[in-house]
Amino acid sequence: MRKIEALKEVQALIGDTYMYAVIIGIVGIVFAFIIANVIKYGGGRNATDHIKRRVWYIIIGIITSIGFFLYNAFYVSTFISKAPLKAQFSFANLLATLVVLGIYAVVGILSMLLMRSTKWGSILGKSKK
Repeated sequence: MRKIEALKEVQALIGDTYMYAVIIGIVGIVFAFIIANVIKYGGGRNATDHIKRRVWYIIIGIITSIGFFLYNAFYVSTFISKAPLKAQFSFANLLATLVVLGIYAVVGILSMLLMRSTKWGSILGKSKK
Protein backbone atom coordinates (compact mmCIF):
# COMPACT_ATOMS: atom_id res chain seq x y z
CA MET A 1 0.00 0.00 0.00
CA ARG A 2 1.22 3.53 -0.71
CA LYS A 3 1.15 6.68 1.41
CA ILE A 4 -2.14 8.57 1.37
CA GLU A 5 -1.79 12.35 1.56
CA ALA A 6 -4.80 13.86 -0.25
CA LEU A 7 -8.47 14.15 0.61
CA LYS A 8 -9.55 12.38 -2.58
CA GLU A 9 -7.33 9.43 -1.77
CA VAL A 10 -8.85 9.12 1.71
CA GLN A 11 -12.37 9.36 0.30
CA ALA A 12 -11.56 6.57 -2.15
CA LEU A 13 -10.09 4.52 0.70
CA ILE A 14 -13.25 5.07 2.75
CA GLY A 15 -15.40 3.84 -0.15
CA ASP A 16 -13.22 0.77 -0.48
CA THR A 17 -13.47 0.20 3.27
CA TYR A 18 -17.27 0.18 3.12
CA MET A 19 -17.22 -2.30 0.24
CA TYR A 20 -14.84 -4.55 2.17
CA ALA A 21 -17.13 -4.25 5.21
CA VAL A 22 -20.04 -5.69 3.24
CA ILE A 23 -17.83 -8.47 1.87
CA ILE A 24 -16.46 -9.33 5.34
CA GLY A 25 -19.99 -9.43 6.76
CA ILE A 26 -21.10 -11.89 4.08
CA VAL A 27 -17.95 -14.00 4.48
CA GLY A 28 -18.63 -14.15 8.22
CA ILE A 29 -22.17 -15.39 7.57
CA VAL A 30 -20.91 -18.07 5.18
CA PHE A 31 -18.31 -19.21 7.73
CA ALA A 32 -20.93 -19.31 10.52
CA PHE A 33 -23.26 -21.27 8.20
CA ILE A 34 -20.53 -23.85 7.57
CA ILE A 35 -19.77 -24.16 11.30
CA ALA A 36 -23.49 -24.51 12.10
CA ASN A 37 -23.81 -27.37 9.64
CA VAL A 38 -20.73 -29.13 11.03
CA ILE A 39 -22.20 -29.30 14.56
CA LYS A 40 -24.20 -32.52 14.88
CA TYR A 41 -27.80 -32.70 16.01
CA GLY A 42 -28.05 -33.57 19.68
CA GLY A 43 -30.23 -36.52 20.43
CA GLY A 44 -32.69 -36.77 23.24
CA ARG A 45 -35.15 -34.53 24.91
CA ASN A 46 -32.79 -31.87 26.26
CA ALA A 47 -30.51 -31.41 23.26
CA THR A 48 -28.18 -28.42 23.45
CA ASP A 49 -26.92 -28.43 19.88
CA HIS A 50 -28.81 -25.26 18.96
CA ILE A 51 -27.12 -23.47 21.87
CA LYS A 52 -23.67 -24.53 20.60
CA ARG A 53 -24.58 -23.16 17.17
CA ARG A 54 -25.79 -19.90 18.70
CA VAL A 55 -22.57 -19.48 20.70
CA TRP A 56 -20.48 -20.07 17.59
CA TYR A 57 -22.64 -17.61 15.63
CA ILE A 58 -22.00 -14.92 18.25
CA ILE A 59 -18.28 -15.70 18.51
CA ILE A 60 -17.78 -15.54 14.74
CA GLY A 61 -19.69 -12.25 14.56
CA ILE A 62 -17.54 -10.71 17.28
CA ILE A 63 -14.28 -11.98 15.78
CA THR A 64 -15.06 -10.74 12.27
CA SER A 65 -16.03 -7.29 13.54
CA ILE A 66 -13.06 -6.88 15.86
CA GLY A 67 -10.67 -8.28 13.27
CA PHE A 68 -11.94 -5.87 10.61
CA PHE A 69 -11.65 -2.90 12.96
CA LEU A 70 -8.16 -3.80 14.16
CA TYR A 71 -6.88 -4.42 10.63
CA ASN A 72 -8.01 -0.96 9.54
CA ALA A 73 -6.88 0.74 12.75
CA PHE A 74 -3.40 -0.74 12.98
CA TYR A 75 -2.47 -1.48 9.38
CA VAL A 76 -4.42 0.63 6.91
CA SER A 77 -4.43 3.86 8.93
CA THR A 78 -0.62 3.82 9.23
CA PHE A 79 -0.41 4.74 5.54
CA ILE A 80 -2.35 7.99 6.09
CA SER A 81 0.17 10.70 6.86
CA LYS A 82 -1.95 13.73 7.86
CA ALA A 83 -3.81 13.79 11.18
CA PRO A 84 -7.13 15.26 9.92
CA LEU A 85 -7.31 12.64 7.19
CA LYS A 86 -6.48 9.92 9.71
CA ALA A 87 -9.28 11.15 11.98
CA GLN A 88 -11.71 11.07 9.07
CA PHE A 89 -10.69 7.51 8.25
CA SER A 90 -10.94 6.46 11.90
CA PHE A 91 -14.56 7.60 12.05
CA ALA A 92 -15.29 5.81 8.77
CA ASN A 93 -13.61 2.70 10.19
CA LEU A 94 -16.01 2.78 13.13
CA LEU A 95 -19.00 3.10 10.80
CA ALA A 96 -17.68 0.33 8.56
CA THR A 97 -17.34 -1.95 11.58
CA LEU A 98 -20.98 -1.25 12.40
CA VAL A 99 -21.79 -2.14 8.78
CA VAL A 100 -20.05 -5.50 9.27
CA LEU A 101 -22.10 -6.15 12.41
CA GLY A 102 -25.31 -4.97 10.75
CA ILE A 103 -24.88 -7.11 7.65
CA TYR A 104 -23.91 -10.10 9.80
CA ALA A 105 -26.88 -9.74 12.13
CA VAL A 106 -29.62 -8.75 9.67
CA VAL A 107 -28.74 -11.12 6.83
CA GLY A 108 -27.95 -13.88 9.31
CA ILE A 109 -31.24 -13.64 11.18
CA LEU A 110 -33.30 -13.26 7.99
CA SER A 111 -31.67 -16.33 6.47
CA MET A 112 -32.26 -18.25 9.72
CA LEU A 113 -35.94 -17.35 9.58
CA LEU A 114 -36.13 -18.53 5.96
CA MET A 115 -34.41 -21.83 6.75
CA ARG A 116 -36.16 -22.47 10.07
CA SER A 117 -36.13 -26.28 9.89
CA THR A 118 -32.39 -26.58 9.17
CA LYS A 119 -29.37 -26.55 11.46
CA TRP A 120 -28.81 -22.91 10.53
CA GLY A 121 -32.36 -21.99 11.49
CA SER A 122 -32.09 -23.82 14.80
CA ILE A 123 -29.73 -21.09 16.05
CA LEU A 124 -32.83 -19.02 16.86
CA GLY A 125 -34.11 -21.81 19.10
CA LYS A 126 -36.11 -24.96 18.76
CA SER A 127 -38.84 -24.68 16.16
CA LYS A 128 -42.39 -25.30 17.28
CA LYS A 129 -43.89 -28.18 15.36
